[in-house]
Amino acid sequence: MHSLKPKIQIPEAFEGLFDPKRYKVFYGGRGGAKSHNIARYLIIEGTRRPMRFLCARELQGSIVDSVHKLLSDIIDQHNLSSFYTVQNSTIKGANGTEFFFKGLKHNATEIKSMEGVDKVWVEEAEKVSQTSWEVLIPTIRKEDSEIIVSFNPKHPTDPTFVNFVSNADERMYVKKVSWADNPFFPKTLNDERLAMKSNDPIAYQHVWEGDFDERHFGGIYASYVEAMRKEGRICPVPHKPGVDVVTAWDLGKSDSTAIWFAQVVGFQVRIIDHYESSGKDLEHYAAVIKDKGYRYEGHFLPHDAAHERLGMGGSISTQLASLGVPNKIINVGSVSARIELGRELLKECYISEKCKDGIHALLNYQYEWSDSKGKFKEKPLHDWASDTADAFGYLAQAVKRRDNKRPPSPLPAYGYSGGGSWQSM
Repeated sequence: MHSLKPKIQIPEAFEGLFDPKRYKVFYGGRGGAKSHNIARYLIIEGTRRPMRFLCARELQGSIVDSVHKLLSDIIDQHNLSSFYTVQNSTIKGANGTEFFFKGLKHNATEIKSMEGVDKVWVEEAEKVSQTSWEVLIPTIRKEDSEIIVSFNPKHPTDPTFVNFVSNADERMYVKKVSWADNPFFPKTLNDERLAMKSNDPIAYQHVWEGDFDERHFGGIYASYVEAMRKEGRICPVPHKPGVDVVTAWDLGKSDSTAIWFAQVVGFQVRIIDHYESSGKDLEHYAAVIKDKGYRYEGHFLPHDAAHERLGMGGSISTQLASLGVPNKIINVGSVSARIELGRELLKECYISEKCKDGIHALLNYQYEWSDSKGKFKEKPLHDWASDTADAFGYLAQAVKRRDNKRPPSPLPAYGYSGGGSWQSM
């Protein structure tokens, strides 16, 4: 069997990587070298015995989006090319060790079918949805297998922070690391750190010290969602029998299809459900709609659902109608108009706390950054959060009411048995 003992240094802050724990969690700000040291750890472990490593993130459009290059660079830096063979989409060791690279959001079926994974590393884990965690964790079931998590915290309600920091238990090694834990922290980065500390101390705490993003930097809906939480409008919101449900969709096959479900009860908009998936046929989404058991007022689709395309057998709108989901096409106009409608809805609606992935996406929907101009562009970033966020904008249009509407009345707590209840409203 091929084996060797590479001379790779791991800083003291990351020594916990070598302790036997089911979960190893490293979070914090920029400059802590979380990714580099976890990559080094996996490379070392892979030389000791044959192992299967899964390197994952929420969204991976191509191998370029993964840690493939980081691992390859470290292999070159430590003269391990005679042991590791770097291929286009995998890395293989002479002893049978293998590295695989997957996006979690669009590869649920593949992830579920993976066998014999020794260690999974989830990078940029602040973006990972609760659904993705629920798919991944049971898949990593080999005896003594590990789940390694690295991320820069953004919101205290993000599923990764809640699962592995707020609710940490004895199975988890959890450590916050920052630039101060990196003995190789370069002077160039330190100059950048000190400049931000002087010029923008609030941003500094998030970017360099790993605190939460108090400014909602570049966020489109984040401050509105946080206001909802403070006002108690993210809460149990049960379905009210006898009241029709409205749905709004954002459609995609290579991207996700996202659906919001809402009821308009008096002057309240109650968002009772959310669903998102990818790579599924229209029959799947039609079945989801029917299986919910709701009585529907209407299903609202974006304007491109009406487009006829060769080989499609009719537009998406037509196909859904033939599957028992009659629908209407919505044309909200510009992206900025859709965003403003979404913000207006967030100021007054109630969202069921069970819509965890939907809320997570709204919190992380942000504008695209321009490196050349040093500021955010006027268009949103198209990433893992945008499908659900776009669907929310369509929902805002679908439930738009007259300008003379009165403010929403207070929302009774679920199960309230006093002078009224959800069911009596």
